[in-house]
Amino acid sequence: MGLGGAWTLSDICGHRRLMTKPLRIAMLLTDAYGGFGGVARFNRDFLEALDASPQVERVQAFPRLIGEPIAEPVPESVVLHRNAACGAGPFLRAVAGYGSRVGETDIVICGHLNLLAPAWALARRQGAKLALIIHGIDAWKPSSHKLANLLAGKVDLVISVSSHTARLFQQWSHVPDERVALLPNCVDLSAFAPALRDPQLAARYGLEASRVIMTVGRLDERERYKGFDEVLEVMPDLVRRHPDLKYLIVGTGSDLARLRAKAEDLGLAESVIFTGRIAEEEKAAHYNLADAYVMPGRGEGFGIVYLEAAACGVPVIGSILDGSRDALLDGKLGALVDPDKPDAISAAIRDVLDGRINGGRKAELSYFNKTEFKLRVEGLIGRIIDNAPV
Repeated sequence: MGLGGAWTLSDICGHRRLMTKPLRIAMLLTDAYGGFGGVARFNRDFLEALDASPQVERVQAFPRLIGEPIAEPVPESVVLHRNAACGAGPFLRAVAGYGSRVGETDIVICGHLNLLAPAWALARRQGAKLALIIHGIDAWKPSSHKLANLLAGKVDLVISVSSHTARLFQQWSHVPDERVALLPNCVDLSAFAPALRDPQLAARYGLEASRVIMTVGRLDERERYKGFDEVLEVMPDLVRRHPDLKYLIVGTGSDLARLRAKAEDLGLAESVIFTGRIAEEEKAAHYNLADAYVMPGRGEGFGIVYLEAAACGVPVIGSILDGSRDALLDGKLGALVDPDKPDAISAAIRDVLDGRINGGRKAELSYFNKTEFKLRVEGLIGRIIDNAPV
């Protein structure tokens, strides 16, 4: 078995089952197509992997939200129930209406702990197997949904994006190891690749003659765990050493005003640039502006942004305290620092700026390519049906 329990190609080929009939799957999820962020990206990749699997005939996908116009094609075998994304009531009615046709589902996949109650009810009505996907901090402790917490121990398989999230989830849910599997995020290595700095993009932010460190993430006042504060606090010393240094913060949210005020209070008004939210098609070009990607957080379940930056050949600095250890393969794809130690954060950034750490895409990144992800999903589907041991 691969790193931390994730399946390798040889594991999957050894476990592949002879299908007596194609599988019909229902997936309840927060968002996917028309969604923004790492979980939506994971869900799109997961649905595409199901579509590519020869084991799967049809996937009924019930999104809780569709926040934006859907820009990319929905896979052929996926039926996207858009009427479910119109509020809590329509979501529950859409799931219940589908579930009234007994016997049409072999597997129910729940994409978030908060959706587990309707997923469990659907699986019971259908006589289907039930899998739960967990991503990060929302699953590290019992949720406010007491019924979901109770049902967490009754699923057939828990699929976690990282060993860190799996371990914290198991501490309170008491799900045994044999019912937990890892499925790390993946990255599109054709969409994210090393490239020269885009001069027009650099001019947009006034970075033509600057060295740049960068963090991408939602600026949410309820989730101050990305590491923005920790990087801001070491910036004054870094700027004294490297006056041309700029810190590019990509994203927006309710914590923007506080972070902007903090940068000004630290005397960094000219050194910290807030881009706001950027278009998905501009992400790779933004990574390629950076000399280092820095996100020493405390609450990242995995962090697909680490993979995207690494795929662009940017040196990456993550945290030793959260799921970024999985994303960075315990240090093979980037440096791991303690976010509680400012000197360690500053030293890691200086190692990049002073040339002691060089960029370039690393061969180990192939572990997270989309082909491997699809093979892992195929293996997991077989295990859910067969109740195969982890």
